Amino acid sequence: MSLFTDKYDLIVIGGGPAGSVAAWTAAKGGLKTLLLEKDRDIGIPVRCAEGVSLKSISAFIDPSPKFIDNYSNNIRFIAPNGTLLPIYLGKEPGAILNRKVFDFELARRAAEAGAQIYTRCCATGLERDNGTITVKFEHFARAYSVKAPLVIGADGVETMVGRWAGLKTMMPLIDIETCFQYVLYHKSIERDFIDFYFGTKIAPGGYVWIFPKGDGLANVGLGINGAKAKDKPAKAYLDEFIAWRFPGASIMSSAAGSVPSAKVPKKMVADGVMLVGDAARQANPVSGGGIATGMYAGKFAGETAILAAEKGDFSAKVLEHYTDLWNERLGKEHNRFYRLKNAVINLSDESLNKAAAVLEKVPYNERSLVKVFQTTLIHEPSLMLDIIKAFIIS
Repeated sequence: MSLFTDKYDLIVIGGGPAGSVAAWTAAKGGLKTLLLEKDRDIGIPVRCAEGVSLKSISAFIDPSPKFIDNYSNNIRFIAPNGTLLPIYLGKEPGAILNRKVFDFELARRAAEAGAQIYTRCCATGLERDNGTITVKFEHFARAYSVKAPLVIGADGVETMVGRWAGLKTMMPLIDIETCFQYVLYHKSIERDFIDFYFGTKIAPGGYVWIFPKGDGLANVGLGINGAKAKDKPAKAYLDEFIAWRFPGASIMSSAAGSVPSAKVPKKMVADGVMLVGDAARQANPVSGGGIATGMYAGKFAGETAILAAEKGDFSAKVLEHYTDLWNERLGKEHNRFYRLKNAVINLSDESLNKAAAVLEKVPYNERSLVKVFQTTLIHEPSLMLDIIKAFIIS
């Protein structure tokens, strides 16, 4: 007896936040939904700094201590010359998630809504035939195939669903951040501060982050622009930083990966297919955060799946409703962040140090993100306000 039925209304490939919210939305709307995740467990391995604003996740799920390790509304920017600038964020705190629990909770909710979820299912191909898509995959070394009129690709930055659907998802190196991260234990890690280090010697075209999880633990990682990673890998930069900043630290886990810092593809849909999350390059191009944007995209795609089912039409023309929802809610903001990213990666250490010297003189309660980037990006006035959200919406 097969674990899988022959036909579904929707198949979601990928069980991250974008995929789980898509499956939850569709199943809640009455669609017979299957979610396939290639890894052994939902939420594992963690390839994420886990920082997010409470406001952004509250739109989808009530914040809970069971998947939030720490709260902080204290950010510090550290300039290349070591100048440390605490930044005032006001009353709204950010959260450091436990993605293992958070992702599992989102998937559990999709299952409660009626979605069928299976892990260790590695998709191997798509085939179209008279308006039906056959998804081929392997589950514990056994080959399976299931059918649906619609597939949502939530399979990450290296999306195969997009390629199989004929969508152009390739990116130039300048639009990719190469990342490496450790979960670190060191007695000097401060629970109350989220730190960002900048500088061409530390993280060219990117930054180092320290997201404290409490009790001496933190996610410590960096991303460097892909075009600048050819001669020296991200791990080498991070190891040098840790040897300097946290000598003798214990490494509890490690993760590597790539994050899109690009515009979304011109086409995020094809007949019977939609892409969401990193598969559609929807991460914030400045901060690299993609949790909230991925969940919004999953919601839009799930709603579009319901609409297409009601119409009985799964053509790209109908699925463009998803694109319209994305553009209306987040598209303009995403494009502004992309322009901002292109300005930020070219800032020299000298420019950053000069800005830090000026900002040191500003009283702490007036030292907002607006003020920081008004000073830093003085020659890019149209970008000044865009940065406000870049590091607090992920």
